[in-house]
Amino acid sequence: SRRGKDMKLGRITFIILGIVLSLVMGLMFWQHSGSKTVIQNANFERDYKQIDALFHKGDNWYWMICNAHSDTYSVEFMLKHKASNQYAPVSCNDLVTKVYREDDKVVGFCAYYPHSPYVWQFLFLLVDQEHRGKGIAKKLLQYAVDDMVSRGAIKIMVYTRIDNITAQGIYKGFGFKQVHSDEEGIW
Repeated sequence: SRRGKDMKLGRITFIILGIVLSLVMGLMFWQHSGSKTVIQNANFERDYKQIDALFHKGDNWYWMICNAHSDTYSVEFMLKHKASNQYAPVSCNDLVTKVYREDDKVVGFCAYYPHSPYVWQFLFLLVDQEHRGKGIAKKLLQYAVDDMVSRGAIKIMVYTRIDNITAQGIYKGFGFKQVHSDEEGIW
């Protein structure tokens, strides 16, 4: 009789655990199936307008451009020609561009390029203000670092404005170390 009660209690516990596990798994599926997120190569024809809108939304332009010639800076040229520099030859094709898409909308963007086979440079890391605080910048950063390392990088450089404490915190939290600063920014 005691053994029968223990077996019955064990079955009830097993059933309850099964129900709880099913509910948790169902909730996780429901949360993930409601929104589709993906990091993929940026495509100029498909993504340029959305990326350009991100650059010009709020304070993004200020934070992204770290030089005195920001008024002549051509994001369009760089994205269209995959060029790390707007003055590079059209055939340069050295810029790697990635977008973070959520429900087919660009909510994050990053770009990076090689200085040499072993030294790579972050050019942009940008997340829409409405989607910040969700870990998107960290996901893009991890994706980009993994990609650069897989392409041979042993050193990765990033430059950010001296007063962009948020970005510096993200980079430092990821393991980047400050090696130089000037009046405009920090390497």
